[in-house]
Amino acid sequence: MLAPKCYCDPNSYLFDEDLANKTVTAHIFMNGRDPAKDCSEGSIFEKNIRADVLITSQIEEIWKRRKFDLLDDVKWTYIGCRSGTFRTYPGHRSRRTYDPTKRPWFHRTMTNPEKTAISTAYMDAAGVGKIISISQAIFEGMPVQTRAHCDSVTGKKPGGCVCQADEDCISGKCYISAAVGYAIDRTRCASEKVEAVTGLDILYNDFHASVYTRMQEEDVRKSCRRTYRCPNGEEGCQTRCYLFDNFANLVTDPMFIYASNLDERQYKRVSLGKKEGEVMHELIYKHGFFERKENIDFQGSCSVSPYAPKVTLEGIAKTPEELDDYFRNKGPIPSFSNNFGCIQDVVGYQANSTALGPSGMITGNFSGPCKSGFYYLTALPKTNLFLLVIKNWRNTSESNFFNFNCRIANRISATGAFRIINGTCAHTDEHASLALEQRCPVIKDIDVNCTYQDASTVAMDHFLIIIC
Repeated sequence: MLAPKCYCDPNSYLFDEDLANKTVTAHIFMNGRDPAKDCSEGSIFEKNIRADVLITSQIEEIWKRRKFDLLDDVKWTYIGCRSGTFRTYPGHRSRRTYDPTKRPWFHRTMTNPEKTAISTAYMDAAGVGKIISISQAIFEGMPVQTRAHCDSVTGKKPGGCVCQADEDCISGKCYISAAVGYAIDRTRCASEKVEAVTGLDILYNDFHASVYTRMQEEDVRKSCRRTYRCPNGEEGCQTRCYLFDNFANLVTDPMFIYASNLDERQYKRVSLGKKEGEVMHELIYKHGFFERKENIDFQGSCSVSPYAPKVTLEGIAKTPEELDDYFRNKGPIPSFSNNFGCIQDVVGYQANSTALGPSGMITGNFSGPCKSGFYYLTALPKTNLFLLVIKNWRNTSESNFFNFNCRIANRISATGAFRIINGTCAHTDEHASLALEQRCPVIKDIDVNCTYQDASTVAMDHFLIIIC
C-alpha cells in the first residue's frame, strides 16, 4: 500500500474514485524498467517509492516461512518505510488516508530505535479486537568508515565502526555485515539512520496469557495472580505482576481481559498510578525512577457530557470501503463528538532507567491507605518495558466506605489531562455518586406545627419557646 505522500499530487489520489485504474497505474510503475523520475519531471510517484516497494517485497517469503510459539496468535505483520510505503501480511485493504509514518507504533519505535517497542492494548482499526503491537527499527545499510575515523571517536561508535556488543554503538545494534569496509570479517555498528519500522500485532488476550505463563515461579502457590496466606498468618495476600512502558502506562493487567473492546478507557494507556498509587508515589519521590512531565495544552479537548463507552458499532463506519466512500458522503465520515476546545493541564511521567542503579533493580516495602506489600522493579532488556512484581500484596482499605485517603492515593500520581478553570483543575469523578446508586436516605416531606408560649411577668422561669 502507498500512503498519500507517496504521490506527487496527494489530492488527486485521495479524491480519485477509480480504484482499478490507480491499481493498474501503480503496478505498471513498480514493475517497469524505466528510470525513476522526480515529480518535477512529470512522474506520478515520488522518486524513491519504487526502490522501497522492491526491497520490502523480499520480506514476504521470510514472513511465510517463519515459525515461533505465538505465530498462531499474530493477526498482522507489516513494515512501514519513511517514504510512506506500507506492506502487510496477510494482505488487506486499508483506508486511502492511511500513513504508516503517522501511526503510534512508528513514532514509538523512532523514539528509541535501539529497543523493541511494545504498545499498550488498543482496539485494532480492522476490528479484530484488543491487540498489542510489537515493533522494531530497520536501519540503513552499513556505512563505509575508515579505521582512523573510528579510532578517533570516544564513547559510542557510529555506524560502520568495529564493536563488541550492542552497547558500544550509537544505534544500539552490533552485527556482522558483508558490506565493504575496513573490518569486513568483524562485527560492526549499524547505521543510526532508520529507514523503516517492522512490526506485528497480537491479540491482547493471547499475549497476556503467554506473558503470565512465562512468569510462573517454581513455587506456583506464590505466582502472579495467586492468593495465599500472608506472613502474619491471615488470608488474602496475592502476588501482583505488571508490565508497563517508559511512560508509566500499563501493558498487562488482568482486568484488561474482562474489559469490553468498545470501552478503550478501561485498557488503553491506563496509568500505573491509577492501579498502584502507593507504589507509583514511591517510585517518583523516593527512588526518582519516574520524572514528572507537565505542560499546558491550549488546544485541549473537553467533553460536554460525562464519558460513556460505546455499546454498539451500528451506524459507525467500520470497513475501509465505508470510510473511503467519498462519492456518497462527499468526504470522510465524521465521527460523533460532544467535545469542545479547552485549556488543559497535561500531566505525565517518564522513566529514568539510571535510577535502577548497578543492580538493575529497585525494591521496597509500602503500606498505604489502600494496599500494602513488597515490590521489585526491573527493566526488560532491549525493550521499552519494565516489570513490577508485588508480593504479599493486600488490599485492606480500598473497599472501606468513604475511604477518601485511598481515592486520593490512587489519583495523586496518575497521568491525564485536566481542564483548567481559573487556574484550578476541574476534575470530574468517574465513579457514580451515592445518589445515582440510590444509597442516600429517602427524603420525606413532614408538616410540623409550630407553637409558642407568651412570656409572663409573674413567673420568672417562663421563656419564649419555639417548637418546630
